[in-house]
Amino acid sequence: MANTYSQIDDIMRALYECISGPPDGQDWARERTLYHNDALITRTRVEEGQHVAYTFDIEGFIAATKPMLAGRSFYEIETARKTQRFGQIAHVFSAYEARETPGSNDIVFRGINMVHLWNDGLRWWIMSIIWDNEREGVSIPAHWFD
Repeated sequence: MANTYSQIDDIMRALYECISGPPDGQDWARERTLYHNDALITRTRVEEGQHVAYTFDIEGFIAATKPMLAGRSFYEIETARKTQRFGQIAHVFSAYEARETPGSNDIVFRGINMVHLWNDGLRWWIMSIIWDNEREGVSIPAHWFD
């Protein structure tokens, strides 16, 4: 792949581009290039009043996500970011909005991705990602990304 993800901006932009698209327009092949072989991807939810977390490797994530997005237009758009870096590691809090189309005024949901990155000397890799969406009683504080 031409993009080596040599900058944090590169890999974060790709993270959102890969999951976004018209119906069945996600770029799963490119998505695979973002994650280290040992990466963990964790989706959190509240189901029937219980807090749950589902953790996947990249293939498990793709298998679980494809049916959820099948036939749907889905765009996840980064709205703010806070990055802390030390040496070869970085911790990124990334706020996002999900919309049916990039220009839609209707927000499907909002949330925060927490991404742990590692640089192998050539490029950044996603080592882990966990996210949560806003819901009743849980909203992104306005001051988080000032």
